[in-house]
Amino acid sequence: MVPGMGTTSPNRISLLDEHTANRIAAGEVVERPASVVKELVENSLDAGAASIAVTLEDGGKELIKVTDNGCGMTRQDAVLSLQRHATSKIRTAQDLDAISTLGFRGEALPSIASVSVMEMITKHETEADGVRLEVEAGTIANLESVGAPQGTTISVRKLFFNTPARLKFLKSAQTELGHITDLVGRFAMAYPSVHFRLIHNSREVLSSPATGNPLNSITQVLGRDIARQLAPISFETPAMRVSGFISNASLTRINRNYQIFFVNGRPVRSKSITHAVDQAYRGLLQPGRYPVAIIFIEVAPELVDVNVHPTKAEVKFSSEQEVHSAVHRAINAALMAGAAAPTITAAGAPVQRPAQPLCLTPDPPAYRQGAFTDGPNAVDLKAFQEALARRREGLPDQPDPFVWERGAGVPVEESPVPEADFDAIRTVALSSVRVIGQARNTYIVAQCDDGILIIDQHVAHERILFDRMLETDESRRPAVQGLVIPITLSLSAKEAAVVGQRLDQLRQAGFELEPFGGDTYVVRGVPASVKPADAETVLRDMISELVDLSVTKHLLVKAEQVLITACCKMAIKAGDPLSGEEMNQLVNDLLECKNPFTCPHGRPVIVSLSNWELDRKFRRG
Repeated sequence: MVPGMGTTSPNRISLLDEHTANRIAAGEVVERPASVVKELVENSLDAGAASIAVTLEDGGKELIKVTDNGCGMTRQDAVLSLQRHATSKIRTAQDLDAISTLGFRGEALPSIASVSVMEMITKHETEADGVRLEVEAGTIANLESVGAPQGTTISVRKLFFNTPARLKFLKSAQTELGHITDLVGRFAMAYPSVHFRLIHNSREVLSSPATGNPLNSITQVLGRDIARQLAPISFETPAMRVSGFISNASLTRINRNYQIFFVNGRPVRSKSITHAVDQAYRGLLQPGRYPVAIIFIEVAPELVDVNVHPTKAEVKFSSEQEVHSAVHRAINAALMAGAAAPTITAAGAPVQRPAQPLCLTPDPPAYRQGAFTDGPNAVDLKAFQEALARRREGLPDQPDPFVWERGAGVPVEESPVPEADFDAIRTVALSSVRVIGQARNTYIVAQCDDGILIIDQHVAHERILFDRMLETDESRRPAVQGLVIPITLSLSAKEAAVVGQRLDQLRQAGFELEPFGGDTYVVRGVPASVKPADAETVLRDMISELVDLSVTKHLLVKAEQVLITACCKMAIKAGDPLSGEEMNQLVNDLLECKNPFTCPHGRPVIVSLSNWELDRKFRRG
């Protein structure tokens, strides 16, 4: 029997008290420090603030302080704001059908106050004095008049101090900082006329001056290297306007972290917009590569429902197809007609280049072991240009050399790892191995005394590289080639945090990086197995994947994971044709590894077919 559900003494339905109701609401509204920052920054923006500063201690677990110069609140409104469903944004149910503000439920402040120790100092523009409130676990402990500038400052300390279960699930300070950095960066891009600052443990993490130019804000958030390669998009219908910036095919990433969407100034996730981006680039990118896309959609409030998700992270359009079509047409027009891509000057101001078609060139060829020769696996530029020409001419689609495939961009660590029959593999003695040939430019077929071996060339090379990186004898580690012209990497705040934490491991993998001020690093050397022309692409892909792992797991990526990711990016690829000499060298190097049977991810390297199995299948003996 379920406790409390007995037949003799059933539970009575009762009305929850205000404090308990706020604690329950906090479970939906406040998930982590980033949730607090989101709600407070939205309130600041709704108050018309032109400057917003977010100050953190210990990733927001000890302190979150948001200061703005908005209109502020009167004494009466400040007290009322701590009551559930007290809001200045809506008055009737009909107002929900046309919401034009970021906040509207009146749940944020009481929810935050119920699970923290909160202080509010606010002064309305019409008042002579400000007011200071101290709130602990939802109860006002102190209320007094104070001198204060116009605006509001809310300090939240000891988040979740009275909800141990929620406190237990908070991640490290660096992880929580990563979520907040991402959030504040998105607000900065959406509101370029507002000055945003993010400070953590007295160090400025992000600053986006109020220039009114979205591209300048994008530069501050994503870095100059990305921003300088973006081109504007624009498309309007009677019901909506689509604007933003996209990359051409020469600037892609291994995941969708740089696809950021806004609807009426609200950062959102949208399957419809994501699909529209994919369709616009269909046939123009290699599988598993994703363009950069910062897209702003302005639509009449009555045509979008922002009340469909507890944290307002998703929206529902009255016509999803119309939005999909508008986004697709905006991107397609820029790709086909050739938008004028702005250039970022040293001061951050964009300068228009003369109009010219976007340079739709594919990514550099797959990076390969220095001893391996280039083969036909390199991207066929002619095929790429033909795919683009077919689209321009409106011809029926032909089998495309670069068709996007669902799931192609999933990092290898996230992919399901097949179970390997290691006992069966180890029954075949790895002696007298002789390479026979290559199957599908992916698998090396070899013969040994006990049977046939099929070796995955990519994961085999991963294992070889990984073992060499772990060598204590530096002479056996991967060789490093110095760059005649060093590469300067302008990174986002989140990327710089990951790189800064794991510089030693990147150097161990063969990448010689040095801090160069701010979020910029200079690369003076790369592994000899990486072509200098491909070095920046390889390194950026590595950093992007490490950032992705830091968000889903821990910001401070494990040291070993840096090396594993480097191996994956540096290893030869499936589809790379190898000569007999190259295959023999790869197999010989593999057999010198302590564990030649699995790659660093745990995937099988060798699959065997014993002589006994061969004879049995052919019914011999």
